[in-house]
Amino acid sequence: MQSFITIENLSYHIGQQKIFNQLTMHLKQGKTYAIIGPSGVGKTTLLHLLAGFIRPQAGEVCVAGELLNKTREKTSFLFQDLGLFPWQTTYEAVQMPLTINGNFTRLEMAKKTEVMLKALDIVQCKDYYPHQLSGGQKQRVALARTLILQPDLLLMDEPTSALDAMTKETIQHVFLELQQRYRMTSVFVTHDIEEAVYLGDIIIVLHSMGRYQLIHNKEPDVILSRETQAFYNQCFHVREQLRIGAKTQ
Repeated sequence: MQSFITIENLSYHIGQQKIFNQLTMHLKQGKTYAIIGPSGVGKTTLLHLLAGFIRPQAGEVCVAGELLNKTREKTSFLFQDLGLFPWQTTYEAVQMPLTINGNFTRLEMAKKTEVMLKALDIVQCKDYYPHQLSGGQKQRVALARTLILQPDLLLMDEPTSALDAMTKETIQHVFLELQQRYRMTSVFVTHDIEEAVYLGDIIIVLHSMGRYQLIHNKEPDVILSRETQAFYNQCFHVREQLRIGAKTQ
């Protein structure tokens, strides 16, 4: 399988602090990658580099065979704070990317918006404002808005960190269903080992200076049940790699 994202000899620093030093990484199309690691190793910085929000000081990032030197239309980013505007209803928020894009008729926008509302099971709250939504509903609205232009690359920064345990598990399952439906390449940052194991096809254990390990976690379309010993064995393995990596810093 050909690489969809290619990072070659990438270096990035903030002031005198080196975040990445000649980082090279190849990510495959259609896979879900979970980035996990201790605070300060550059997890969110890596997402921002993949999004084109920031540029490396050396090296390059290529997405879908093209050098990344700015943001790209087919990449969507789900921020940790979701970014829902208090003056927009659910319907308006989900439709907003289509409006900004400017290439759709009103009828096309209405149809696409209705499809996403149904896919995320939020039709019943399409006229609600953010303050009227639960945490899980807000997450679904943000996901619908992020996916409505059918990106080929989805980037997410700790997408479930603000949710309670039960709502988090529900949203994680919704994400897996959406991934199976849309087949985009997904890269997300998490501090939650169980989330990384549950969602990630590949887990990127990130260490300081851009050192990393790729852990093959599961095949696409496979769900690792939390009720199995294999799931917790994998969580233990990831935790051990984090611990070992911390010792070698």
